[in-house]
Amino acid sequence: MYIAALLGIELFAYRCLFNSDEELIEDIPMEYKKGTEMAPPRENFENIFEALTTVFIIIIGEDWQVVMYNYGRSVSSQASWYFIIVFIMGNFMLLSLFTVVLLNNFAEEN
Repeated sequence: MYIAALLGIELFAYRCLFNSDEELIEDIPMEYKKGTEMAPPRENFENIFEALTTVFIIIIGEDWQVVMYNYGRSVSSQASWYFIIVFIMGNFMLLSLFTVVLLNNFAEEN
């Protein structure tokens, strides 16, 4: 999770911002010069805590498509590969951990 969060910070930090009307800002430097109030989405990669929370949300599958869609629109459509890989690898790791715990419990009973 930590590596995925660091990669997410490197790829997506401060690149997906919304205005006060909840519309995605296309040209961030221009809006910054205008003085538009901008805010990141709830799931963001602005700092390590938020990035770890976002990666956790992606792994457990809690509406991760919206996060992928927001960053795909703001960065590029290639950004969706990051989210798909994190989702698949994270779920594989959770499945492996669950399997280890289950097999360990069966081994202790015998």
